[in-house]
Amino acid sequence: MTNDESNNTFEILRINQGAYTDYRLKLALESRMLIFAFPSILNFLLIFADISIIQNEAARYGIVFVRAAYSVALYILLFRIRRIHSFLTFCRLTTFFEIITAGIFLYVFFQYPSPDFMIQTLGAIIITLGIFLIPNTWKNMILVVAWMNISFLVCAKIRIHDLNPMSFWAGAVYITISILLCAFFTWNTQKAQRFEFFARQELLRQSSTDHLTQATTRIKLEEEAARWLIFCRRQQIPLSLIFVDVDNLKQINDKYGHLAGDQVLLEIVIRIRSSLRESDIVARWGGDEFVLLLPDVDMKKGIDISEAIRQKISREPLADSITATCSFGVVAMTEKSTFETLVHEADELMYKSKRLGKNRIEHA
Repeated sequence: MTNDESNNTFEILRINQGAYTDYRLKLALESRMLIFAFPSILNFLLIFADISIIQNEAARYGIVFVRAAYSVALYILLFRIRRIHSFLTFCRLTTFFEIITAGIFLYVFFQYPSPDFMIQTLGAIIITLGIFLIPNTWKNMILVVAWMNISFLVCAKIRIHDLNPMSFWAGAVYITISILLCAFFTWNTQKAQRFEFFARQELLRQSSTDHLTQATTRIKLEEEAARWLIFCRRQQIPLSLIFVDVDNLKQINDKYGHLAGDQVLLEIVIRIRSSLRESDIVARWGGDEFVLLLPDVDMKKGIDISEAIRQKISREPLADSITATCSFGVVAMTEKSTFETLVHEADELMYKSKRLGKNRIEHA
């Protein structure tokens, strides 16, 4: 594998990873009611259970304040979380609130006059399950539940003076098994989700990419063109379309063979891409025809880009020794333009350049 191929592979992986984290953020935001509203309501309802058990007035006021403030914070976060645009930020925020949840659990545990260890152990297990259900990185989940449960077991040893050793170790085993089971199933769930996402992305890529040249397909081009025409009109920015046809491809196939002709098409697309931006689209329109869609490019710049591409293709041989040229037709969007009219006009101009000698550019 060459350095360029390695760089392209790493770039594709980076883009796909970014798309995957965006996908996870989208799923998390869609579940924000379950993630934030339900814990907020449950935490508030626990106030009544706590004050019915705790007799100390100062402890009661402390618990009411802490739980109420936390429920309000979760409720506010429910409506502000949509402003987050990074899954990493979402994970950090979620982890922060999970740590606070664990802290409140330990704080209330210390306020109980005679806490029941097994009931509190059940509470720790329920919180552990909740943490593993909320979207987050696997590492963050493990760190939070490990810290919470180790702290709980240490606090139980300190707080409950008559704690039965058998009960303590039984609770520790229950907690450990819960963590291991949750960690295992969460790991496999995230792995399956990741595999499913990348498999779907690959299917989408294959359906929108020409197998031979790796250019965009005609169907995908039509979808992108509809979107870009609306955007460019709304933003009042130009848009250009270039129709490119390979000159004398039939003669190249007859002389060198179809495999050589395919290689010529592939190398032409590579040279076209080297003159374009990432936002520009190169699509295979037909056998030896390509359409370039260039947002935020006016007629003059479109002609300059066409000339740069024309020179890159014609000046150096393709497929080691084959000389090839292309004919170009360039048009720019007007108020009444549609994608169909732009393609038709550019196609006519391309044929005009062929009639006038090929390896040239005609524009509207």
